[in-house]
Amino acid sequence: MVLFVKAFGAMNSLKKHRQIALLRRAIGFTALLLLIITVRAAPSQVFYVRAAPESATDLRYEYDNAVLKLTLKKTENDYGPWQIEIAPTMNFARTVHTLKTGKYENFIAKLSYEDRFNDWDVIFAPFPIDLGIVSYRVCFTSQETKERLRRSNTLAQLKSFTHGQGDGWSDIGVLRQNGFEVTEVTSYESLFKMVAANRFDLFCRGTNELLDEYQSHRDIENLTYDTSIAIHYPLPRFFYTHSSNTAALERIYRGLQRAHDDGSLIALWQDHYGASIDFVKFHERTIYTLTNPNLQRLSDDYRQYFYTPVGP
Repeated sequence: MVLFVKAFGAMNSLKKHRQIALLRRAIGFTALLLLIITVRAAPSQVFYVRAAPESATDLRYEYDNAVLKLTLKKTENDYGPWQIEIAPTMNFARTVHTLKTGKYENFIAKLSYEDRFNDWDVIFAPFPIDLGIVSYRVCFTSQETKERLRRSNTLAQLKSFTHGQGDGWSDIGVLRQNGFEVTEVTSYESLFKMVAANRFDLFCRGTNELLDEYQSHRDIENLTYDTSIAIHYPLPRFFYTHSSNTAALERIYRGLQRAHDDGSLIALWQDHYGASIDFVKFHERTIYTLTNPNLQRLSDDYRQYFYTPVGP
């Protein structure tokens, strides 16, 4: 009987040992499973962008956001998963306010560099994301003004033409410092209608913007574009964010460099802007060069990435 009890106790002890081992194995497996789930479901780095257009015909942010996605893909192995959220529709003034206040997590917006931005609570990745093509300005105008502009042969004559630009845009300071009269307009869409109605003579856009915008607004009565001149001033445009987002900006800058070095950024740029560059026909235009007074505190390093079209 004693032997039976001892044997039974030993069996019971072995059973408990196996149960404990199984329990430990189950706990270990569960912990491993939780670890795998945690890794797979690692929180994405969230970026907010200004993708919502100001109107149904506003295509200005398509390239910017395509570039941002490209940079994030190029850095997934280093920085992990990511996702992009769309911020509410906003004009330039609202965009600047959002950048300065850090209202949205990792809010990213492209701005034309100005020295005064260095005094704000913002930082930028020093890579010109549109490769400088926006520095070459071509102009929407009216049918009547187009003929007058064609007869202009000097910079002095060109300065007799008035300009319209968006409220707060960097071009305003450049044009005024170079002796042009500029009207500031709050609404992007109104600029096309106003230049067609001769409220001012010229509404100049980046070479990369002309074709899409002309196709989107060609139904506006009396709107056309000039084919005789281009205005050039250096206009580097960078990705900006609030100064607290240093890790996000470091990722973007690294991604930009990689995309440029492997050619994928150039391919994207060509895909978005190549048709408009061809449409402008630089070889048929006189190019007038102005100075940009907003770049006094900026290194010239950005110029190595600038595209330069063939002049007349």
